[in-house]
Amino acid sequence: MININNLLKDDENGFINRLKLQKYVFLAKASLRNDFGYDYNIYRDGPYSAGLANYFYEELDLNRISSDVKEKNWIDDIIFTDRFLTLFKDKEPEWLVVAATLIDSTNYCENEQESLNKVYAIKSKYSRDYIDDIWNELKGKSLVHYESDLKTKNFFSLF
Repeated sequence: MININNLLKDDENGFINRLKLQKYVFLAKASLRNDFGYDYNIYRDGPYSAGLANYFYEELDLNRISSDVKEKNWIDDIIFTDRFLTLFKDKEPEWLVVAATLIDSTNYCENEQESLNKVYAIKSKYSRDYIDDIWNELKGKSLVHYESDLKTKNFFSLF
């Protein structure tokens, strides 16, 4: 999913790997509640963590990672791994950017249409149909949702 050896390259391949890493860590936190401890802010390509960027630019030890992989020195959460791969494994970088932006928008928008309108505006290089398709895919996988106004109105009408 990410070629860690290309992560720090100063070319398009390096950029794509860094972008994917940013989105994967955000999606793990936002969608699967696996918090790696990074805070995110909205940025040109969707949610971005300066702390995560600092980690891979300043502290990433590729030799140690290679050794850990060879010696299997890690804890594998099979349930998380399977769910994560099922949701995000074959997604293109553009999909990851739009999906992460949509999920992030649910933190500050009051309803589905407001989220969509915000993302249409800030991701205007993507068509509304493309954004809608991703929103519907995320909804179908229960990764985004808003309470229905109808349910709330019906609930209060009982009193």
